[in-house]
Amino acid sequence: MKTYLDEYKAFIFDLDGTLVNSEKYHADGFEHAVQTLSGYQLTPQERREFFEAHTDIFTPVLAARHGLSLDPDEVLKQKRIHVERNFKVEVFSGVEAFIKKWRNQMRLALASNSPRCFVKQVLVEARLIDLFESVITADDVTHRKPDPEMYTLTLKNLKLNPEEVLVFEDSPSGVEAAQAAGCAVVMIENGAGRFVDGVPRYTWKDLKQF
Repeated sequence: MKTYLDEYKAFIFDLDGTLVNSEKYHADGFEHAVQTLSGYQLTPQERREFFEAHTDIFTPVLAARHGLSLDPDEVLKQKRIHVERNFKVEVFSGVEAFIKKWRNQMRLALASNSPRCFVKQVLVEARLIDLFESVITADDVTHRKPDPEMYTLTLKNLKLNPEEVLVFEDSPSGVEAAQAAGCAVVMIENGAGRFVDGVPRYTWKDLKQF
């Protein structure tokens, strides 16, 4: 990370857990889907494990662990239905002030592991829909984070080199994706306590000092 934020040409933001407090809805949806389809109730530790994986990755792990019969595609379908029914947008404190400060000075982009329909719903409800010149979702790539494809595609859309952008992420898998694409990255402290050695971690309010 450079000393001053205005040394970059663009910011790329993750969505879930970075700009909005939505991870709990995804975990609730996954837990609901698993329980509906198999009768199994996730433990608190398994909810935390889910945050670091994806439905298609963690479902077979969970199934093998407990001898469950679970189709990842059906779990994902039921999870998305539950999230869409229950989600209420909650923008993290400090995000609006940060964006207000930088939106006319910096090019802004979004790279989210969530599907396009959910990302659009969030951006509309959060009144951020017209903010980003590039929005990449799970529907736009073959491999989601921690694969770097999402960030590589965003850089292509922006016509920028990796060293010209700063990425804001909240999870180790997101950090891994950004770093694999060659980008500098900052972790957002959202209360989950996740960290990656050597990666600076700040709240949105902290970032005002830069």
